[in-house]
Amino acid sequence: MRRLPAIFVFISISTVTAAAQIIPKSSGSCGVAASGVASCDWISAINLRKAATRQTTHETRDLARDSGPALFVTTFILAPGAPLDSGRIVGGEVLIVGRNKGAVVNEKKSAPNPINVYEGLVMLMPKDEPYVLRNIGKDNLELLLIEIRK
Repeated sequence: MRRLPAIFVFISISTVTAAAQIIPKSSGSCGVAASGVASCDWISAINLRKAATRQTTHETRDLARDSGPALFVTTFILAPGAPLDSGRIVGGEVLIVGRNKGAVVNEKKSAPNPINVYEGLVMLMPKDEPYVLRNIGKDNLELLLIEIRK
């Protein structure tokens, strides 16, 4: 009599939960000339949430709201001498990530010191403190700006 090998199957049932990922509402890129003139292209996402409506006597109101923060991602390519001015940024928390090597100076500081930029450098910019980061290098400088609006 021949025995067949026993096959055991274990079934694991578990519940997996994950926090929602914030997807950028807008992303794009801007090229900034030394004069400060910028040329930008953006792609914006649409809100896929279904709008809830409430019927009143004479009107229908849209009750859909964005409950979470909005994330905006923009790549800035600064020509030598070009500025990145916080006055062009709407507001909110801002992270600036270096994408290549270069140097900037914050012209809004009373004693502007050069900041060496390299790939992966992350700078948190205070939302209530204006800044103008000027590319003081000889080559184009690429910075990724991540803005969180609430």
